[in-house]
Amino acid sequence: MKDDDPLLKIRFDGEAVGPGRIPVTHLLSFLANMNKALQRTGRVLAGEAESLRRGPQPRSIKEEIALDLVLLTHGSPAAVLGFERRQADAALPGMDMGLDILEKALVGLTAVQAADDILPPGYDTGVLMAWRDAGTLFSKGITSINFTLNHRETPLTTNLSPEGFARIQQRIKGPQTNIRTIEGRLLMADFKEHGTRCRVHPSAGEPVLCLFDEAQRDEVLDDILRYVRIVGEAKEDPLTGKIASIKIHDIERLEDREGEASDLLPQGTPISRNFWDSPTLDELAQEQNVRPMADVRALFGTWPGEMGDGFEQDVDDLRHSHAVRVG
Repeated sequence: MKDDDPLLKIRFDGEAVGPGRIPVTHLLSFLANMNKALQRTGRVLAGEAESLRRGPQPRSIKEEIALDLVLLTHGSPAAVLGFERRQADAALPGMDMGLDILEKALVGLTAVQAADDILPPGYDTGVLMAWRDAGTLFSKGITSINFTLNHRETPLTTNLSPEGFARIQQRIKGPQTNIRTIEGRLLMADFKEHGTRCRVHPSAGEPVLCLFDEAQRDEVLDDILRYVRIVGEAKEDPLTGKIASIKIHDIERLEDREGEASDLLPQGTPISRNFWDSPTLDELAQEQNVRPMADVRALFGTWPGEMGDGFEQDVDDLRHSHAVRVG
């Protein structure tokens, strides 16, 4: 390890990059998914049963794996990024959570691209899905992604390849028992009343009912209204041969097809606020441009109305409109 080498180097090869150049969209997508993979690895190592579980990430994990981009250089003609940890406090030997997460994530990345079906330490389906999403760059002009972790005298190196990416996808899909793939817009989801199910509307053809596990609910929730690819085990109608339902094994957002079936999207202007926020009444009033009443006299004469205006009779007629008459 050279003293001037950054802790983590990532090299991208392919026609989409040049000497010291990489598209911003590629970079942002990859870093978001790599960070997701590291955070989920940390949750698995911390003993959590499901790394996909919604909720705030443990602050300790977020701080330990926080990275700063300190280098953008070139190979020949690859783009090479260098990262250092933001956490400045030195940990006791053998007790550095951040380095342990980085090491387990990269060692495991090599293992999950092999033929062995056993998941390595720090890995579960959620971690696989994060690396799968990072690997979508292989369809955008990237041919190889190489990692070098300079945390020891002998650096740790690993590579994410298109072949390994395909193996990760296969792991997520699971055993091939009547596996089907459908693509369409995810428009409906039920998380409570009738069990965990959703409905995918293809660009052409009838919508398909999809069933999912509790562990997949957050991935489904994140993809509501998005154009997605669903892979899963299908049940077919024995009379028509049509798909009756699909048990989801994998769900993947297809960002390059967001323009398809857009006519199915709900119309109107959504509230520009995170679903999980709890706005105050004042905030809601300001957001919806509701102003205080300037003159309370504007309410005068609106209720109970004029005497003998027939309002009470209208209400009584409405209440008895569906009554069954006897005799």
